[in-house]
Amino acid sequence: MINRTKTTIFFTILVVTHLLLSYYYFGKWWNASLGTLLIVGICYINWRKDFLQFSGLKVKMINVVVSVLLTGVIILISFSFIHYVALRQQIRIEFAGWKNLCHNVFYILNEEIVFGSVILFSLIRSKNVKPLAASIGLAFIFSTGHFIFYKWIFLDKGILEISTLCTLFFIAVVRNNIILYTGHIAYSWSLHFGWMFVMFGCNHIDVYTNTSMSELTRFNMYLGTTTMVVVSFLMAVGSLYLMLENRRNDAVILHSDH
Repeated sequence: MINRTKTTIFFTILVVTHLLLSYYYFGKWWNASLGTLLIVGICYINWRKDFLQFSGLKVKMINVVVSVLLTGVIILISFSFIHYVALRQQIRIEFAGWKNLCHNVFYILNEEIVFGSVILFSLIRSKNVKPLAASIGLAFIFSTGHFIFYKWIFLDKGILEISTLCTLFFIAVVRNNIILYTGHIAYSWSLHFGWMFVMFGCNHIDVYTNTSMSELTRFNMYLGTTTMVVVSFLMAVGSLYLMLENRRNDAVILHSDH
């Protein structure tokens, strides 16, 4: 009972810290970086010597190098696709500035730790949930959470389309499987940041009205396309096949050298 209460308090503090500091709640571009420091500190207090594993921060230098290169590749791919869609909708894309870039770096890092690694490894190592069940279950919560937040909580309220939610689910499966397979968040962060740098790290402006597109509109316009649904589905299937083919999920989760 004591352990359950302690776990509940820990996760509550962790999630509240993330939500308050990662999403411009206080309006400062540096809030997310402060959130990262607090989140890492909270993880250390809770897990001590195991906090790097649970937080997904147990990375080697080669992982960092590959992550940087991978991020560059994903940014190029993301920009090519988003720019193509934007041109057809008469939208121009402009870099939003270094402060916004910094915010994106850290808020995405926070998401990967809190809503990625911490939950996945806690479910698997503490609750004995099967890796693929944890991955798919968390992906469902991830996509459903986006729907709930945009419909009832965020200031920019509206409805995420079914196709957008499908893409979010498939991409979340890919993200979760990458974390489980590698044992860290370096590559999942690259995938996440590489896309979000273009979609949210830049201004998307209607050339006729000279107004910036809302976050909700960007989600539906870019993630809701048939191309994105199909590509994300194929990526999810590929990642699931990789997890099943290796037949060593538990070993990977506990002793990753990827």
